Amino acid sequence: MTEAHISQSFAGAVDELAKAYEAVPFYGRHLDAAGLRPSDVRSPADFRRVPATSKADYRRHFPAGVLVRGSSMADDFVFRSRSSGTTGERLVTLAHTFTLAQRQMRTTSVNRDMLRVFAGARPQRVCRYAPPACSDVECATPFTTMESRTLEDGTLVLPVAHDLLATPPEMVAQAARELQTHAPQWIYADPAHLAFLLDAMAGRGLPVPPAGGVVLAYNLATGAALRRIRAHLPAATVVVEVASMSELGWLGMTCPEGGLHLNTDSFYLELLAHGTDRPAEPGELAELYVTSIGDQLSPHIRYRTGDGYVLVAGDCPCGHRFPRAVHHGRCRDYLVADGEVVLTPRVLDDLLGPAEWLTFYKLTHADGGPLQFRYIPVPGVDHAGPATELAAAIAARTGREVTATAVGHIESERSGKLFGCVREAP
Repeated sequence: MTEAHISQSFAGAVDELAKAYEAVPFYGRHLDAAGLRPSDVRSPADFRRVPATSKADYRRHFPAGVLVRGSSMADDFVFRSRSSGTTGERLVTLAHTFTLAQRQMRTTSVNRDMLRVFAGARPQRVCRYAPPACSDVECATPFTTMESRTLEDGTLVLPVAHDLLATPPEMVAQAARELQTHAPQWIYADPAHLAFLLDAMAGRGLPVPPAGGVVLAYNLATGAALRRIRAHLPAATVVVEVASMSELGWLGMTCPEGGLHLNTDSFYLELLAHGTDRPAEPGELAELYVTSIGDQLSPHIRYRTGDGYVLVAGDCPCGHRFPRAVHHGRCRDYLVADGEVVLTPRVLDDLLGPAEWLTFYKLTHADGGPLQFRYIPVPGVDHAGPATELAAAIAARTGREVTATAVGHIESERSGKLFGCVREAP
């Protein structure tokens, strides 16, 4: 992060740290154990002395230990969210609805087209299509109703199976009908899920209802998914990608130029070079640590996201002041050789590009043995040649043998997400 971006939010982070130390039981003990006081923090280097926090800390001390004293789960305007369980047990987080709304609008300030979509959505009419674990309603069975899956804010959660590509045909048809019936002003979706649903609707000859915008979140958007989503939607539809976490809300959004801008008004963001505690240079692979600013309910201080980013140097042509970064996916899924990261989920997808010969793919790797690349081919399109070329490109980059296999099904993770690059646990 540049000095200009750091200075814009560092003062807010120091204030957040001081308030958390005084008002949140966990943070008082956390800093005391490290032998630190908020008054010891005068620079970003001092701030990095504060031990990082993680999901485990919030899970262990929830709820009273991580809430501002005097607050409770039953207070007005408190929104409860659950993580998808991607990295283990699901995490419950509390936040004020107005805080999340403010973060969303500040994040969306980078995209004037999406701002217009939101401004015209009165009242809000939204459809969500994502892994069932990403919602607090039951949507993994065909026996629920639209009413039972409509959230308080008017969002309709469409039905879908935990294993996306094994969703029964009747559930796919049900989701398609409900999408047409609800006629949302905008759609909030996992990119793999939305590509799957739009493919199915096109195969059934069903028109996609005109929505002003599509927000892609929950997961890294692959080139293959983006290609199909844009092909199925009307040309005027605004499509953006959002970096978000259930614990924190929206962290970043793509601008009209396609750059992902990170919200440094709502958060103090640290990009630390992979495997180190030093700030990363532009172009260097880094892990994101987040400190909330102005959270009056459950502050997060130096929260380790486990997600990798690369900071982009220079100003964006769109003119927005938020810094740009490229999301590289989960750090745990990086492929490492001789202590160096040789492949990330983003790098793998860049090797694939739009990949007009496949729909979904998954590369699995362990500490030894060949890399397994499985893909679902596009019917009627030559895929053997491109698959062989891709395997050779991956092998050249990683120094590992690669097997590429066409398959009819690729399983989702336990969280319900469909990852393109996964490190198998020993």
